[in-house]
Amino acid sequence: MRGRTGPVFRLRGTTAPAVAGAVVLALGITGCTAPHVYTGEDAAVVARALTELTVVDRRVHVLGYTREHFGGWADHWYEHAAGAGMCSTRGIVLLETFGGTASPTAEATTEQVGSCPTATGTATDLYSGQPLTPQDVEVDHVVPLAVAWDHGAHAWPRHHRVDFANDRELNLLAVSGEQNRHKSDGSLSEWSPPHAGTACAYAARYLSVAVRYSLSITKDDKEAAGSACGL
Repeated sequence: MRGRTGPVFRLRGTTAPAVAGAVVLALGITGCTAPHVYTGEDAAVVARALTELTVVDRRVHVLGYTREHFGGWADHWYEHAAGAGMCSTRGIVLLETFGGTASPTAEATTEQVGSCPTATGTATDLYSGQPLTPQDVEVDHVVPLAVAWDHGAHAWPRHHRVDFANDRELNLLAVSGEQNRHKSDGSLSEWSPPHAGTACAYAARYLSVAVRYSLSITKDDKEAAGSACGL
């Protein structure tokens, strides 16, 4: 996906709509050790989301999409067991997925004090089930930016699109670059994780993003979600 975690697929905040807040098990981030598999909770989240979302016949490609409309990675002061510093959204996603160590440059010069810790270690790629290191990672937008653009984001103010692109609570996952490239800008009906048992959890996460941001989905997306969760 352009520019575009683990058994517990959890949320961190409480400001999302009810469906998004209910996604306690859908594709979480912290402490990723093994891919999440189907649970009844995921199916319940999907069933509820499908009653709240606007369903359209098909995806209409809206002219004018570029990655720049969603801005870049935002910077945040972030505190981690490995240290604290200014980190990009991408850097925080990696730290939450892998853990980390203090940045070696942070101890070397006073100018570098406050640098973001470095992500280290291994995790399991939620999309493929294969081992993953920080060097293998691309950060995926669960609902791709181009899909969001076509389903409503083209009409948002820029700051809202930037928030969407940096929503690490719901819309960002550290995954293998290979799987991210396979997914590209695919919607829920166009792509699903190949690892067995993850399709329903992925659908729950995808639809929760759509609910949070009032994005529409297509009839094919609805059918794909229902099929993934046995609804």
